[in-house]
Amino acid sequence: MRALLLALALASAAQAAEPVRNAQAAYQQALGYRNGTGVAPDAAQAARLMEQAARAGLPQAMFTLSNMLAAGEGVPRDEAAARRWLEQAAEAGHPAALQELALREPDPRKAELLMRQAEHALQHQ
Repeated sequence: MRALLLALALASAAQAAEPVRNAQAAYQQALGYRNGTGVAPDAAQAARLMEQAARAGLPQAMFTLSNMLAAGEGVPRDEAAARRWLEQAAEAGHPAALQELALREPDPRKAELLMRQAEHALQHQ
């Protein structure tokens, strides 16, 4: 019985890890297309792959996609979508996203809190 439960737990863990591996792979491919590493640069393909990784929950992809949307890199410029992805990355604890939100925050107390959260996130990466 224990062996069956262990096998089921391992299978469940493997299934849970698959989306993370897929998201990480999409993120790495997106960076390759964005930077022209190993492939010809293709900003539109980079944005598609980055969005795939971001939708799968990868905070660094959310942050990068936010920057791409803000700059119109490979996608039409969309400040509202850029802000949503930036906020999602910050909620997921991405230090650079927290810092970026802090820099944009007009309330000094909120900005300070965001900076402290960013510092904490950096220490626990």
